[in-house]
Amino acid sequence: MLNFDKACISLSILFISLLHPLSSIAQRSSVNWIDAHAKPLSSDSAATERDFLFLSEKLKGKTIVGLGEASHGTQEFFLQKRRIIQYLVTHEDFRTIAFESAANYIEPINRYIQSGEGNLKSMLAGMGLYNASEIFKLCQWLMQYNASRPASGKVTLIGFDDEAFWGDPLGRDELMAGKFIAAQKANRQKSILWSHNLHLAKDTTMAQYKGMGFHLKAHYGTLYYALGFDTFTGSVHVLNDGLFESHEFAGDENTYSALFSKSKFESFFIDFTAAPESFKSANYITNIYSNWQERRMLPIIPGADFDGLIFIRQTTASKL
Repeated sequence: MLNFDKACISLSILFISLLHPLSSIAQRSSVNWIDAHAKPLSSDSAATERDFLFLSEKLKGKTIVGLGEASHGTQEFFLQKRRIIQYLVTHEDFRTIAFESAANYIEPINRYIQSGEGNLKSMLAGMGLYNASEIFKLCQWLMQYNASRPASGKVTLIGFDDEAFWGDPLGRDELMAGKFIAAQKANRQKSILWSHNLHLAKDTTMAQYKGMGFHLKAHYGTLYYALGFDTFTGSVHVLNDGLFESHEFAGDENTYSALFSKSKFESFFIDFTAAPESFKSANYITNIYSNWQERRMLPIIPGADFDGLIFIRQTTASKL
């Protein structure tokens, strides 16, 4: 993730190119179902309890939770993920947070949240698109949380990516999954993964490519809950020769993202584990890589690739 994301881009040739658009009748029925079942989300960063109490029921019995993102450079994704992590740490005893990043970048940050040692801003400066205000706030919060806990109750950060994996784009996800599984086997803690949707999806729509989520599902079964993040329009940060670059984008019609944008809620969580038939076919959600690409769609089947999804109609570029 830290540099030009060649590994992810090379996977685009494997994506499904022809998906059937939803009819207007099916769209209206699907939107009505979303409006009836969605949990609206607040943009108030202090509203953790009110917004995420429902997660305790949805994640009952789950030990691995993947928090995806349609891009690595979206402010609202980072805000909601920070809030979700704070809720799961405080109320559901999650104690490991695993980032799509190489361990040598994460280890100094982990020392910071364990002891307050080091300059957090300097550490995040090497994290590419993860050099973001909400991740800074999350690490500060984790350090303060850990300060009053015994060693056995502290939260730990780990990295499951490795620069050595990037030369093998088709094998990278299996290698990342193996690295995380080995770490989780050693610590046996309830764990949260922070990564791109592409890696965390359970990959039923990409027959030629098995992503990290496929391997996590194969290993953990129903213990793994994948939560995707989607948007329809706005601005985003990407990298250009290692520098931040902002782009405007708008989603395509006849996609799931366009359908979600018709909900009465601007921002919501929806659980797809009991979705109607209209959500059992493949269609696209927004997909933005670490560098700017004209094609910005990821094929998914809701409920199969992602158990749930957080949708935010309009999003903005992340804040450094």
